[in-house]
Amino acid sequence: MSKKRKTDSVRATPQGIRLVRDSIRDSVLRERQKRREKNYAQTYTKEDLAHDARVSIDTLDRFQGGSNVRRDSAEAIAEVLKLELADLIDPSRGQRPSNFYVERSPFESECYETISSQPGALIRIKAPHRTGKTWFVEQLLHQVKEERYQSVTLSFCDADRTVFTDLQTFLKWFCTSVGDSLELPSQLEEKWQNDLGNNSNCTNYFETYLLAGINTPLVLVLDDVDLVFEKREVADDFCRLLRGWYDGARRVRGDTWRNLRLVIVHSTDIYGALDINYSPLANVGVEFPLRNFYLKEVQELVQQYKLHWQTDQAEQIMSLIGGNPYLIHEALDYLTLHPEMTLENFLQNAVTEVSPYRNYLGELLSTLRQNSNLAVAFKDIVNSATPIRVEPAYMFQLHSMGLVEIEAGGAAPSCELYRQYFRDRL
Repeated sequence: MSKKRKTDSVRATPQGIRLVRDSIRDSVLRERQKRREKNYAQTYTKEDLAHDARVSIDTLDRFQGGSNVRRDSAEAIAEVLKLELADLIDPSRGQRPSNFYVERSPFESECYETISSQPGALIRIKAPHRTGKTWFVEQLLHQVKEERYQSVTLSFCDADRTVFTDLQTFLKWFCTSVGDSLELPSQLEEKWQNDLGNNSNCTNYFETYLLAGINTPLVLVLDDVDLVFEKREVADDFCRLLRGWYDGARRVRGDTWRNLRLVIVHSTDIYGALDINYSPLANVGVEFPLRNFYLKEVQELVQQYKLHWQTDQAEQIMSLIGGNPYLIHEALDYLTLHPEMTLENFLQNAVTEVSPYRNYLGELLSTLRQNSNLAVAFKDIVNSATPIRVEPAYMFQLHSMGLVEIEAGGAAPSCELYRQYFRDRL
C-alpha cells in the first residue's frame, strides 16, 4: 500500500511552485475584473480554487509548499489553473533552474539598509503584476534572517471573501494570521474590547501580546496589499492603522513598535480601478518601485541558466521583451527545457498561439477587451511609431499594468512583444 501511494504521489518543483503561485494570482485578477464589471464585491479566493479543483485547502497548501500530494489532486489543480502538469513536476525534459536571482542595484542594498538601520521602518515595494516582487522580497528576507531577525509573511490572497465584509472581521483575521505565524494561540476573545474602536483593539493586541515578547526586530511582510486597496471600507482604516504604527515608532513610542519593520508589497495594476486621486499609503515610509532588468543583469541571469549566449543574443531577446523580469524568466525557462528550440525560433513564435506567453498575453487581452475605452487608447499607442498622448487616466492605468512606458512625447508600448501582439488583436 505504501509503495502504491509513493507511485501516485508527486511534488512540485520550485519552478512549478512559482507557476502555481502566479496562476492563482492571475485567477484572482481575472475573477476580480469579472466581478467588478458586474458590480460584485467578492474576489476569487484560494478557497474557491480548492473548491473548483475538488481538493482540500490542506492539499493545495501542501502542493504550493513543495510537499507530496496525490497525482490526481495535482492534475486537478493544474487543470483549473490551465497549466500543464508536466511543467510543474516533470523533470524528464531537463531540470528547471530554481532560486535564480539577479540583484537590481541599488534596490536590494537600499531596502536592506532601511530595514536594518531604521527602527520602526516601513518600506513599500510596488510594481505591476509579475515583475519580480516576490523574488525581491524573498531575497530581502534571506538577508534579514542572517541578522537573526524574525520574519512573518502574510498574503491577502489567503483571505476568503468573508474577511473583507467589515473592518472588525478583517482586523481579527489579520491578528489571528500573524499570531499563527508566530505560533501564538489566539487571545482575541479575551483581549478584544467592544467599547474600543477596531484599530485601537488591533494596535493593543499587537502591542500587549503579539509583539510583547519579541526582543529582536520582526519584519512583517504584507503581500498582495492591492487586494485590500480596492475595498475602500476596509482599506482606509487599515492604511490609517499602518500609518499610525509607523508614526508611533518614529515618536519613540517604545521598543515594541521600533522593533517592528513593515514591508508593504502590492501590484500597481489595481490603480486603474481606483480613483486617480486616491493614493493608498502615499508618503508613508520609503517607496521602492521595482524597475526592469538592464542588459548586464539579463546577461548575468543567462549565465545562471547555463545558456552559452553571446552579448548580441541577450540584446536580441531584450529587443523583443525588454527587461521585464517575468518575460525574461519565462523565456529562459522555456529555452532551458527545450534545448532543441533556437533563440531565433523562439523569437519568431513569441506572438503566436504556440508561444509560452500565450496564456499571459491572452489574459491581458481579455482585461483590455472588458474596458473598450482603455483598449482603444492602447490600440492607438501600439499603432503609433512614436510615443503619443492619450487620456491621462488611460495612460495612468496602462502604465500601472506595465503595458506602456511614459516618455516626454507621451506613451509607448513597454516592449516590442506588446506592440506586435496587441496590434494584431485589438
